[in-house]
Amino acid sequence: MIDYNITQEWTAGKMVELSTELEKPSPFYFGYDIQQHLLNELSKHEFDKIFFFTEQNMFELYGEELFHELNAKYHCLLEIVPPGEKCKYFPVLEEVCETLIAEGVSKKSLLIAFGGGTVGNIVGLVAGLIYRGIRFIEISTTMTGITDSTLSNKQAVNGSTGKNHFGLYHSPLFIWGDTKYLKTEPPFSKRCGIIEGIKNGFIAEPTFLDYLEKTLNPELNFSQQDLTDLAYKIILSKLEILKQDPSEKHLGIILEYGHTFGHGLEWLLKGKLSHGEAVSYGMKIAAELGKELGFMSQKDVDLHYYFIEEKLGFNNPWPENVTTNLLMEAMIADNKKTGEELRFVMLEKIGQCYNPEGDYLMTVDTKLVEKVLDNYIQKATGKVAVTTA
Repeated sequence: MIDYNITQEWTAGKMVELSTELEKPSPFYFGYDIQQHLLNELSKHEFDKIFFFTEQNMFELYGEELFHELNAKYHCLLEIVPPGEKCKYFPVLEEVCETLIAEGVSKKSLLIAFGGGTVGNIVGLVAGLIYRGIRFIEISTTMTGITDSTLSNKQAVNGSTGKNHFGLYHSPLFIWGDTKYLKTEPPFSKRCGIIEGIKNGFIAEPTFLDYLEKTLNPELNFSQQDLTDLAYKIILSKLEILKQDPSEKHLGIILEYGHTFGHGLEWLLKGKLSHGEAVSYGMKIAAELGKELGFMSQKDVDLHYYFIEEKLGFNNPWPENVTTNLLMEAMIADNKKTGEELRFVMLEKIGQCYNPEGDYLMTVDTKLVEKVLDNYIQKATGKVAVTTA
């Protein structure tokens, strides 16, 4: 078991190598201000050209310097993709694939995803599709990317009725996690990554919650040392789960706690609600559902609100115009569905997920889910929810 109270010293240039622990594990290089090591790692591999993918704002902030450094040594082409969820759709996927073919991409080429999780998703999917699979690396610039999304091999785009409906598993050549990029990340964006760490504590690592209790503050005022150590420990909290289920198809399903509600919200808001904030609502609703089912005590439910709202500062108003009916419809189309029923990851207690059906998903009667949603929305908005019969 990890002792989260042990603090690593993170000086500039210090780098550690981790593994994603998956069926096809990728080396994960992590540290603060470790860009000088990147060219050395790239020199261990042969490729004919590099395609450098990023968003315009991230290119201007950090990417331009790295791009020119790479281009001075390698044949490097710049590819700008739309920001955020806008790039996770079929038209963008098709355009990127056709552009790479026109620019002479080969089986020996290397794609670099420089940015947040959406850049990593589109580039990872493109890399998995072109010529049935070419190499790519992820250089994540967000707390969510460094501590969560890069630790899975899941690459996907959205469909017309829900998130991540179309994708595959394709592992990067390696992952680069440099917390230097987090210095200028807005607090709201940092919260989106930290929420996944809080989730890891609820589903499997109660001792991690003790560490977060001492470490988090709603303003997210951290020194670079503390921020780097926080990111490192969130990574470790997820790797402990992946070590037990590298496929994320059995025990690893618990990482989706709160995500069925969250994905539904995220889809309904069409990019106006971040993934992290959507999951923060989803976890609170899941806790309320657990209480209704008789698993969770009021104290356990209150602990969700305490960490999410008071310690992390995620306490924005409920999204306007999101009703029980709309959210139910969106959840039915969720990418994790295994049948016609609604199924959820549920906590049996803090640190342990319920497993009544052998796959860590529980079938819950839709009327009960509607009741919980009605009550949650009424409490969050002060308005009585109306559910169509």
